[in-house]
Amino acid sequence: MEGNEKADEWAKQAAEEPDAWEVEWLRYGDQYGVRRMPPLRSLANLRREIAEKKWGEARSWTEERVRRRKYKLARDQRPNWMVEQAPKHLAGRFHQLRTGHCRTGQYLEWTRNADSAACGWCQYRTQTREHLFKHCRKWKRQQKVLWAEIQKETGKGKDSHAIRDLFADERCTSAILDFLRTTEVGSRVGPRVKTTVAGVG
Repeated sequence: MEGNEKADEWAKQAAEEPDAWEVEWLRYGDQYGVRRMPPLRSLANLRREIAEKKWGEARSWTEERVRRRKYKLARDQRPNWMVEQAPKHLAGRFHQLRTGHCRTGQYLEWTRNADSAACGWCQYRTQTREHLFKHCRKWKRQQKVLWAEIQKETGKGKDSHAIRDLFADERCTSAILDFLRTTEVGSRVGPRVKTTVAGVG
């Protein structure tokens, strides 16, 4: 029959030149020339590859849009388990401070939720994350503990760390969380700065 003859013709062409006809390899024994069939892959493996590709695309998209001066993406795209296991109020302060959208005099003045950017604890003219983590007199004892632990974990002191790099390095997470537990950094700007905060904290 004509249909059967056509089918036989196509089958012969596919068998002789599988690559030219985009024939999918069926088993490890199938060969054409010197090229062997690619290894069989599980559905889970394919899903993982697709997920990794999507994560890579999402990371590239994010990197193009973040303000690198304040925020840096971590190397590992998975959630930081140490922060995820912390109490909700502590994890919230961590993430707000990491992005720079947090209770600092500088940010609250910029969002018009405070009349001044000054530090409410030591009256320094601009209360930034850098100031709170490195220089504010109110938290000198806690800063000493923080930077001793970071020096131990990374081999670098406070003069070698920008705050955005500090939050992006998971080796520093435990020390940061301990610092936040023992201070009011990220939850208040100080007793002398009046704020009318909306959506921060």
